[in-house]
Amino acid sequence: MNEDYYFLPITTIAPAAASAIHGFAHELVSHGSGARVILDALAADAECGLGQVYAAALYLTQMTREGQAQAAPHIAAALSLSPMCSERETDTISAIAAWGQGDNRGAILMLRRVVEITPQDLVAAKLCQILELGAGDVSGMVRTSAMVAAVEGRSGYALGLHAFALEQAGYPEVALRFARRALDFNPVCDPWAQHAVAHALIAMDQPIEARAFLRSVAPSWARCSSFMLTHNWWHLALLELDLGNRGAAFAIFDEHVWGVRKGHVQDQINAISLLIRLEMQGACPGWRWNDIATYGENRLSDRMSDFIDLHYLIALVRSGRNEAASCLCEALQRERVAGALAQAIVAHARDDFSVAASSIASVRRKIGEIGGSNVQRDLFEVIFIDCIEQVRRAPSFVNLDDYRVAA
Repeated sequence: MNEDYYFLPITTIAPAAASAIHGFAHELVSHGSGARVILDALAADAECGLGQVYAAALYLTQMTREGQAQAAPHIAAALSLSPMCSERETDTISAIAAWGQGDNRGAILMLRRVVEITPQDLVAAKLCQILELGAGDVSGMVRTSAMVAAVEGRSGYALGLHAFALEQAGYPEVALRFARRALDFNPVCDPWAQHAVAHALIAMDQPIEARAFLRSVAPSWARCSSFMLTHNWWHLALLELDLGNRGAAFAIFDEHVWGVRKGHVQDQINAISLLIRLEMQGACPGWRWNDIATYGENRLSDRMSDFIDLHYLIALVRSGRNEAASCLCEALQRERVAGALAQAIVAHARDDFSVAASSIASVRRKIGEIGGSNVQRDLFEVIFIDCIEQVRRAPSFVNLDDYRVAA
């Protein structure tokens, strides 16, 4: 962490609570596996408002209804302690309370206010970027990360946040410079900056360089949370697949993407996104769709985000769980973009490629609204291209101009 973060005041009577908060902050921004250290802060001082609300954030990052329920008592405790807290702490409590109520946009605005007033607050910046990414707010990501990058100390984490935002905004060359600088500060403990390097190289059409880079830093991911561990391996698998190494991609799926922590939503998303790409390239998924779909089916009532639900829909239709798939597809119709993509997913699974292509084409320019990174959303472009190729091979050729109107 930046030294400046350690000097931000914390309202607590226990030095051990402050130490645990600092530990949590480091684990959060470095995607470490030890973020539960925040619970030590509560053991040391249950009346530390910042400790309570950071504990709530820990559960909210699970992106499940259970996580919301686990966060609720910590949010209630933090709100009751808020009158005794500093302005920064009070604003943080308000932001995470909004997040806990499902008001992600309100949470973004409040966290951005924290960053504007205290740009040394890397926790606020990191949580804000998580929510901005989920909301598809790329310009917001650039603005928020720029504020923390402007006062970067000697850890590099803020530079990694800004690098990722810049790449998402379409500036891969600049993003690569920021990410490389971040790794100059912190070469082995900043997987988000490593991830930004890969994104930038991919955007610059340098897949061989991206693969070599990720291979070189992969040993450092052993300390990561399951999401960051599986996500960076997911990127490496996609590169292997793009370079024609289907066997290597499949091996990464089995060894590093699926099965690390199957109950974690982000791990499920990584697995689904990789497995359908493998299947479209001729791999036989075997038992894997059914295994993943078991977890997705248990999340149908969560409705945490359209981005997550669209991935679950893929697993459900691919595993033949048609009743559950129909229910989820119907629920997704409430939003135009998600509804069209849901229809495309179902049609594609049923080999109705013309309908699938038309559905994606109708919203192709607006897919960013569902959230996720550009590489994650590229899944729908991959499905679209697969549909077009399948239509081309069909005995009764269809006019492909029909699919370019909305593209």
